[in-house]
Amino acid sequence: MHPEPTRSDLSAPRSHVAVVGGGVTGLVVARDLARAGLRVTLYEAETRLGGRVRATDVAGLRCEVGAEAFATRGGAVAELVTELGLADQIVAPAALGSWLVSAADGTAVPLPPAGAMGVPAAPLGRAARRALGIPGAVRAAIDPLLPRRIGAGSVTLAELVRARMGARVLDRLVRPVTLGVSSTDPERIPLASLAELSAARAETRSLTAAARRLRESAAAAGGAVLGLRGGMSALVDALAAACHDLGVTIKLGTPVTSVTPLPSGGLALRGGVSEVHADAVVLALPEGPIRQLLSDASAAPAQSTPVEVIALVLDAAHPAVAQLAAAPRGTGALVSAPASPAPASSAPASSSPADPDIVAAPRAIVAKALTHVSQKWPGIVGEHREVLRLSYGRAGDPPATAALGDKAALELALQDASRILGTPVPASAVLGFARQPWQMPVRSARPPQEAPSGVHLIGDWSTGAGFAALIPAARQLAQRLATSLSEFTTPHTLTEQA
Repeated sequence: MHPEPTRSDLSAPRSHVAVVGGGVTGLVVARDLARAGLRVTLYEAETRLGGRVRATDVAGLRCEVGAEAFATRGGAVAELVTELGLADQIVAPAALGSWLVSAADGTAVPLPPAGAMGVPAAPLGRAARRALGIPGAVRAAIDPLLPRRIGAGSVTLAELVRARMGARVLDRLVRPVTLGVSSTDPERIPLASLAELSAARAETRSLTAAARRLRESAAAAGGAVLGLRGGMSALVDALAAACHDLGVTIKLGTPVTSVTPLPSGGLALRGGVSEVHADAVVLALPEGPIRQLLSDASAAPAQSTPVEVIALVLDAAHPAVAQLAAAPRGTGALVSAPASPAPASSAPASSSPADPDIVAAPRAIVAKALTHVSQKWPGIVGEHREVLRLSYGRAGDPPATAALGDKAALELALQDASRILGTPVPASAVLGFARQPWQMPVRSARPPQEAPSGVHLIGDWSTGAGFAALIPAARQLAQRLATSLSEFTTPHTLTEQA
């Protein structure tokens, strides 16, 4: 637990910390520092808080177009939610299961029980046999019989899975999960970033047993999730309100472009603000902006994957939509990548191929995942709406929707939804839709250059993606920083110079 800190005498000079970045990570750091009695200013370049957590109004409904849930592992997120007074807003998804859909032909099978990143916990189970075929299931099932040295030198998740369980597990299960959940190919996920999986495998001596243990302990990334009745944007609202109540100064639309040490001690921040001095700075930012702030010109460019989320609100009373009430794909589906990329759009011969409002039927499903929001989170949406959410953009490639205008993007989303769900989703049923592009970070094999003294770095490029990784890391950083700054006897006076 994180006990309520004893705040120092607020009439005494207090150390000043500048937090750069108003996503969930920055807000958590700012709140905890303020609770410890420090003076905190938070700078956010955008005109809103939340980072990749965002809700937007679609046909009168508040729809999440960013992160929609949190993994339960570790308990850190639930603990924070409880501290913020939102415990009664925690909801569990419906126990409907998910599906795996072939991009090539739309063939759908239930997603087998998995322990981590799609690694099957029961390779010979019925669901795994359907997804892998008998040869693939048998190949995966011999994993516990293989010598421990097999896969011992693996650096990435892909190398380990291929060596221990075979190519079918990698391509038909693990790849769709990693692309759907973190927009990252398993070849780009270092084993060093999967601490729970690595530890469980070391103890159990096989990948199958490790997956089973993680599933049983609900420790798998994405294996057990919860949400909030008001969506994850409610967490941002609660954090912002808590920061305000604790006296945190929040400055929106205020980019910071440089952080430099001062000869007299402390740090100077410059950019969209007049020069500000602080005793410490926390950069709660993506890897690219951190490299820019630290002038890390010698490093390779930060890597990220562009994705786009499209939310559809449908009229549940429409005859074609009635089929969706039966949740034909449970809470949603992951789409296996086609063997070769299919064109997202092509124009008729009489039209310009660059026309952003024309899309032809693709040869394969283009979306990488679909969430049936109204079935996954029952009771939140209401009786007269069905809500679907599709994700586009696979590792290394821009989303197929990026070059499309709204009309064509909607048409593509409806085509994909119809094929994934196995039932028509016509345009006449659409009450509204929204689209939101994002840049998803790829975890770096090498962190940015060493930060100047007093500058602290945090982000999912270093901790791994997801609230369950970011929130405990943010709280630990705030605790360490508050402890170190409590030893200051001459904190810097806040100055702003034109």
